[in-house]
Amino acid sequence: MEYTIEIYDTCGRRMRAYAQAPLLDVVRGGPDAPDVVRGLLPKEIAQLGHAFRVRVLVNGVALCDARVDLTSPWWSDSVKLILDKYVPFHEVVEFEAHCCKDELNGWVSQAYANKEVSAIVKDVINRAPGPVHYGVAHTGYPEGAWREHLKFLARKTGDNELEVGGNSRGQWVGADRIDASGAYAKDGDTIAGIKVDGQPWPDIRLMMIDSEELERNSHAIARHPEVAGWTDAQYAASGYRRLAEAARDRLLYEMVVRGIDYIELNPHKNAAGEYDDRVDQYGRYLALVFGGSVCFNAAMVERGLADVYLWEEGRYHAPELALKEFYSYAGATKESIVPTGTALGSFDVRSGALEVITALAYAAGGYIFSVDADRTVHFRPAAAVDRVVCFDPLRHGVQLGARSGALCNEVWFQGNPMSFVAGELFAREDSIREYGVQRRQLSFFSVSRSDDAGRILDGLLADLAYPEPSGSITFFGGKPELRVGEIVEVRGAPLRRLEPELAGEWDGRFTGKLVGRIRSLRHRFTGAHLETVAYLGSPLRSVADPLAFLVRSQEPAGNLYAFRLDDATVGLDMGFHLD
Repeated sequence: MEYTIEIYDTCGRRMRAYAQAPLLDVVRGGPDAPDVVRGLLPKEIAQLGHAFRVRVLVNGVALCDARVDLTSPWWSDSVKLILDKYVPFHEVVEFEAHCCKDELNGWVSQAYANKEVSAIVKDVINRAPGPVHYGVAHTGYPEGAWREHLKFLARKTGDNELEVGGNSRGQWVGADRIDASGAYAKDGDTIAGIKVDGQPWPDIRLMMIDSEELERNSHAIARHPEVAGWTDAQYAASGYRRLAEAARDRLLYEMVVRGIDYIELNPHKNAAGEYDDRVDQYGRYLALVFGGSVCFNAAMVERGLADVYLWEEGRYHAPELALKEFYSYAGATKESIVPTGTALGSFDVRSGALEVITALAYAAGGYIFSVDADRTVHFRPAAAVDRVVCFDPLRHGVQLGARSGALCNEVWFQGNPMSFVAGELFAREDSIREYGVQRRQLSFFSVSRSDDAGRILDGLLADLAYPEPSGSITFFGGKPELRVGEIVEVRGAPLRRLEPELAGEWDGRFTGKLVGRIRSLRHRFTGAHLETVAYLGSPLRSVADPLAFLVRSQEPAGNLYAFRLDDATVGLDMGFHLD
């Protein structure tokens, strides 16, 4: 096992890299908790500013990327309690860095009618600003390029063909109107020389991707801050220039060999129904380009010759195009959103994306979700354990227990007050018989139908009505491959459970097993040594306090007195909506 600690300044330049640290903790939390890097750096470090980034990699894979918000150099001939160890020192540099998940919790406002839960999850992710995304099954070129072409054919109709002589109506134009005889690739993401209907078109900037620059310009500096101090000759001799040339040549190859069959301009519209992102600041058309049954944009990402690029955090991308699937084309990926077979009749959201997905996980019945370090959302059933640990006292330390302070077996539920004339009580009887009544209240305005409320509350009570596992597994030799969200079973003597097990606990999914879901991970690096501690929680719980998290950013009930007039589903449930 090898690890690296990289320090980047506020301009993105790598200031230093260390192969070892005196003492370092990397804590990975769930969707509702920050990731934290804290500890000591070698005293040789020259500069560590606030908003610098600390990136930790294990065996070349990023474990955490966080911003520095505390620096504390010490000078003394003494000892100091750092983390939970007394450290002797003459000079140490103590620090903390945090990565807040709020950047992944982009605001989403949308109404859904009779929509399958996993389809809602994908749509919510595509609407959320920022790089949070999901994975689709992909092994390599040209799977993604084919996929995007098929998606285009599914949305291509005669009614949305681009108008002649303008770009204010329609979105695509076909080969019968395109003259690409003089077309060429200006670089790896720009095509010039296209004519449509006999008239020259502006350059076409390929959406969703960004390739290396052929020259040392402002964009090259933004991609690689270190080139700001280079000469033009140094850049021309660099690997960045060679990658730029390779990207340009590959795009030209696609154009020449496959031809250009379709060009689809960005179809995103503003609230007034006008196309609002078809021309960029340089006068180029923003588009997806297709030829020979492949999408050139996706092909460039698959070939490793372009990065996925979200301009303005993707706020000007049409959600129905599901363009965040481009993230999967950068390598081999699996489907990360598992279909549920459950639909919601009316679900109207105006909240953070992660809060919405929390509700949808419970609505699906026994589903959980997590977010990887690369911002991939995994949404899946808690149907089986992901990892079995056979206890070995020389390799593991196991602490098993449970806590019931947040136990809840009755919920008084209030949905959209314009639809729920009175509240509704949901209960878990086996838990009440064992622990007595533990009641809480939930006002969740996204729901306006009793059957939808029942699905969400059944899922919630299957989790909250039983004591939560509260334990940990310590891997003395480290376990960097563990992921937050994995369900772990521990086996072997002398492990045992002290509290009684109820027959309906977690809907009987893990009867007779010692299980827990990893709610957080702590990786401790000391010199060349790594120790990992996995902290366990309920196998059906994605966030620490679901009842509070669901309504964390919910607006007051008074804001419901407005119709949603800009959505196709308005009025389908005869209720009021959130915006």
